[in-house]
Amino acid sequence: MTDQTHTRRTVLQAAGATSVVALAAGCLSDDEDENGGGNGDDDDDEIDPSEWEDVDTIELDGAVGGWEGVAPDMIAGEQNPTIVLFEGQEYDFTWYNADNGTHNIEIWDEDEEVVDDYATDQVNDDEQTLEGVVASEEMAYYRCYPHDQMQAPIQVESE
Repeated sequence: MTDQTHTRRTVLQAAGATSVVALAAGCLSDDEDENGGGNGDDDDDEIDPSEWEDVDTIELDGAVGGWEGVAPDMIAGEQNPTIVLFEGQEYDFTWYNADNGTHNIEIWDEDEEVVDDYATDQVNDDEQTLEGVVASEEMAYYRCYPHDQMQAPIQVESE
């Protein structure tokens, strides 16, 4: 009877393990349409660089939970929106303190290094502007240094 119980237990454990693996495989699928996945930006929305051609000011609300787009209109209300810049053009980044926390804004490259000293001091002011940012191909992200979740991509277009 012990051998039979052990066999039954082994079969049930194997069946349970198989179910867990199958369930996990479905959750880990790369097909976001099936599982409703996706983090942060909704990559299903194609970015049209031509919409950004006349933009020279980026406005964001800053809070510990992440950046929220204010202006231009195509990023309004978006959490950690992708910003499109054109190489060689100059931009101002203004952020408004949405939670009275201490924040800043920095422009980073792929190696998570500040590009050309484009960084503001960490403050809890009502608003702060990083002026005269000249877009270059090395720019990859904008972020608040103390808050990892306040980071989003920069897409630099060549003219």
